[in-house]
Amino acid sequence: MTRPILGIAVVLLLSASAIRGEPIPRDSIYRYEARMALINAGILSLEIGRSDGIYEVLGQFNTSRAMSNYYSWNGLFAARGHWHDGKPQTAAYLTRSKSSDDLYKVILYTAKGTRRMLKASEPFKDHPQPLGVDLMSALFVSPDCFTGARVHDGEDDYEIKLLKRKPRQIIAADKYYNGPGIQCEYQVRDNKGRKRRVQIVLAELEGNTVAVLASIRIPLFPDPTFRLLMPAQVSEPTVEISSAQTVPKL
Repeated sequence: MTRPILGIAVVLLLSASAIRGEPIPRDSIYRYEARMALINAGILSLEIGRSDGIYEVLGQFNTSRAMSNYYSWNGLFAARGHWHDGKPQTAAYLTRSKSSDDLYKVILYTAKGTRRMLKASEPFKDHPQPLGVDLMSALFVSPDCFTGARVHDGEDDYEIKLLKRKPRQIIAADKYYNGPGIQCEYQVRDNKGRKRRVQIVLAELEGNTVAVLASIRIPLFPDPTFRLLMPAQVSEPTVEISSAQTVPKL
């Protein structure tokens, strides 16, 4: 994980979040291999910290060279929030990305509203506030299957419904997580009425519950799948977003 890039995310979150304070020490680092059928699509990296009822998630995704021939999304995201009745509640959320169809994009969500920037040379613009909990907190960090009604990506919100919760034993190649978990099956619907099935498997690692497997069913395309890599298989991802591209002042 590249510290200068993550530093930008932390500064923005702490300056905008309703939950003030110093950055929480990250107690765990997780890396996931993303695949679409036989294609290695990239690496998702997460740093998660928990302290006194507050949590913080810092993440980065880098598309592989093989996947870049079809589509690329390279970016960072950060979330900060608190637990309420054992469920995550987002206080602030940030994404900063470059992709095949969005050359440069920054989304900043706080209790005061959502701001979006589509070009580094342009100022932030205000947008309607999405409802619910950010996707990463709801699906990857929740201590159990998420039971809320809505999730968001900082910009748009989606209806989500838990369809099934059941124990599952994961048996996979040695480089991935193997062991017991809880499988959560969701139906997600966007504001255009399109439905997707999302499957998340949660497991306890080092005293924390995190996602160890995630997959999305997309019609006519191979299902994108994220599998947690075991520490011996982890290598540093190649950063494709330059830390020299500083985020303009809000």
